[in-house]
Amino acid sequence: MQQQLIQLGNGAHALATQLLGNGDDAADAVHDAFVKVFRKPDAYDEKKGPLTPWFLRVVRNQCLDLIRRRRPVEEGIDELRDATPGPEAALEMSQRDQELQIALSRLSPGQREIIVLRDYMDLSYAEIAQVLDIPHGTVMSRLHRARIALKEELTGQD
Repeated sequence: MQQQLIQLGNGAHALATQLLGNGDDAADAVHDAFVKVFRKPDAYDEKKGPLTPWFLRVVRNQCLDLIRRRRPVEEGIDELRDATPGPEAALEMSQRDQELQIALSRLSPGQREIIVLRDYMDLSYAEIAQVLDIPHGTVMSRLHRARIALKEELTGQD
């Protein structure tokens, strides 16, 4: 289990960054989640579902605790980038990424969260429902509304 959790670190950090809007706070939240899990290794019960959504829920809860304790920093979202092929393509990708990050930052935290879980972390609806502790149908409707809101932010529609 320990090796599987370590492999989830980058995805957990991406989720925490989107929720908290700050890479340093995200690193703190993921670290605290790891500490919490390693102190109580029996907390995970594989009979209740896969490890990934369970751990992401621990990270999410840690983020929510941080938000409650601290006022979130009003900074831009850290960029999530792939390797860039060439200078022109890199510039174009960078501009698109920046536009997407700005649009994401304008969404509500709940809308950002569900988009990150589905589109960045590629979790299934069932896994997202488990992470967020909501019904499967609610995942679908929230994701649909979040994508519409993101499209409106990207196209400048109201």
